[in-house]
Amino acid sequence: MRELAQQILKNHWGYDAFRQGQIDIVESLMRGNDTLVLLPTGGGKSICFQVPAASKKGTTLVVSPLIALMKDQVETLNRKGIPAVALHAGLSRRDIQNTLERALHGEFKLLYVSPERLATQNFQGYLPNLNVQLLVVDEAHCISMWGQDFRPSYQRIAELRTLLPGVPVAAFTASAPAWIQDDIIQGLQLQTPYIHRGDFSRNNLIFHALESQDKANHIVRILARSQGSALVFGHTRKSVEAICRTLIENGISATFYHAGLPNGERSERQNQWVNNQMRVMVCTNAFGMGVDKPDVRLVIHSFPPKNPEDYYQEAGRAGRDGNLSHCVLLYHPNDWQEIHESLLQQHPNEDTLKHAYHGMLNALGVSDGEGEWQSHPVNLALIAQQQNLHPKNLYYAVKALEILGQWQWTEGNWQPATVMMTGRHDEIYDFKEKQPAYGILLDTLLRGHGGIFDHPVNINESSLARRLRRSDFDREVSQEEIVQIQRMLQQMEQLQLLRYQPATEWPLLTLTEPRSLYPSLNIDLLQRLLKRRLQALEQLTTYAVGESCRSAFWRIHFTEETQAPDCGTCDVCKRKNRKAGDERSRKFWHSALLKNPNSKATFMLKHFPVTQQALLAETLRIMLDEGCIIENENQTLSWVGESFLQ
Repeated sequence: MRELAQQILKNHWGYDAFRQGQIDIVESLMRGNDTLVLLPTGGGKSICFQVPAASKKGTTLVVSPLIALMKDQVETLNRKGIPAVALHAGLSRRDIQNTLERALHGEFKLLYVSPERLATQNFQGYLPNLNVQLLVVDEAHCISMWGQDFRPSYQRIAELRTLLPGVPVAAFTASAPAWIQDDIIQGLQLQTPYIHRGDFSRNNLIFHALESQDKANHIVRILARSQGSALVFGHTRKSVEAICRTLIENGISATFYHAGLPNGERSERQNQWVNNQMRVMVCTNAFGMGVDKPDVRLVIHSFPPKNPEDYYQEAGRAGRDGNLSHCVLLYHPNDWQEIHESLLQQHPNEDTLKHAYHGMLNALGVSDGEGEWQSHPVNLALIAQQQNLHPKNLYYAVKALEILGQWQWTEGNWQPATVMMTGRHDEIYDFKEKQPAYGILLDTLLRGHGGIFDHPVNINESSLARRLRRSDFDREVSQEEIVQIQRMLQQMEQLQLLRYQPATEWPLLTLTEPRSLYPSLNIDLLQRLLKRRLQALEQLTTYAVGESCRSAFWRIHFTEETQAPDCGTCDVCKRKNRKAGDERSRKFWHSALLKNPNSKATFMLKHFPVTQQALLAETLRIMLDEGCIIENENQTLSWVGESFLQ
């Protein structure tokens, strides 16, 4: 068994050996045991179920809530010669049916699905005949109603065990403290599971948490005192762009990434950073899922996340190659109150939720009792304006309704153009007779897209434009030709012959059940979630402002340990290890410069005996080198914050 696993690893991944602990997980799954795996970000959890999947004669079903990650893993597996496919909301109904038919014939080793898709009657009708050998639940912490990423659909996964008798279940997560681990075991009905807990100490990572009054310039100083590839997380799109401008102005090679950029530009910027054409990527947390860059030497957060799990997962993108790397959390005292207020906004009251629910579905044209598993691109700003709601409040209501199971919300999801015929057959043929210029376009749509009268079908405006030509079919399609097709489709939509949706990168809303005039909303659940999330914020605040070893915090948080040894390398441990006299000198400069900014060293030292002046001057020299004090052009001193690389 071990020899087979190592052979698959070598043949498809090119590795000679597994990382520590991976082979035990692989063997557990190959033996058919229920398994719970906790590995930190970068711990190589995907390979732990992909190798067993490649060894089995049937199909491994992988449940994942992240479309971008599903797509990335499927593309990677297919490149490695392991047939895999993903079912997600971006596919047409025909594509989904074709994929399931191919799966019935055993064409795929791995079939990725969202938890919402797993619960549909259509999918469950196929399930008993798919020859499923292993059920993998990725991001398994989503099953816990007390977790930050709770998804109600995860709690229905265990129901499938009756449809898959004898099939082992493997749960994987990178962020689950002990009480969520219990929720995973109970919620998925794991039977005497093999449990693997990875090393959450990440000994190659050095953690820092620093109060900062001027974060952008603080980041510049940190980058100046470090080397190698860096990742900087910003709080908003605006802050991401501002930080990037500051870095570039200071001669630092940087680019930025957020969901507001076109899809092609996001990919180009990501590739520039991954290939080390740009040293620094400044981004929102929209960046990073599925990005495997092993040589990140530095991860900086310019604003705290909302909970310890998110911070540890994002910071853990540093040092995946095992080499020494730094993780820096910058915070201002006001940040914690801002996050607290944001969390209150993210859990709206019942009236706001009902207003958002009906307003959204009215704008999308979904009637009572209709809409189940229909996907709609959403112009959130336009709908907010129509419903007289602030866009941010509508967004929070949409996300809260997703938590309550009303729909699935997919951010920044590119969708192809679609067309559905809404006119009667005789109306469309009469229009063709009266408007022959539209005849070729309509014939192409009708002949090339089965089911176009029953549901929206994907179209390609470029291909349609080429078909409308009388000659020169190989010439590249111009933008003018595409616009002409769009205008013709829009004209027919105005005549109510069809419904046309242009290609878009708007978010996608997918109803998981028909619309109801009286939706059942579990407001009590939402309030309990708010309480838990406020507790999580308090935990991260304690991590940042406390004086306990930062690495020990993570070991205790993610394991059943009640205490852990100090790492000796984080900023807290280094402060503790300084000599008492050195620490008193540092505190002097800190408090003195805050009380008397822009003072000269000679002025501040003259009241001390000569012996003390020597110690204070030496400490000042060290703190100037570290960058927490700077000397201005007129030789005055300014305190700029705790230093990085202390």
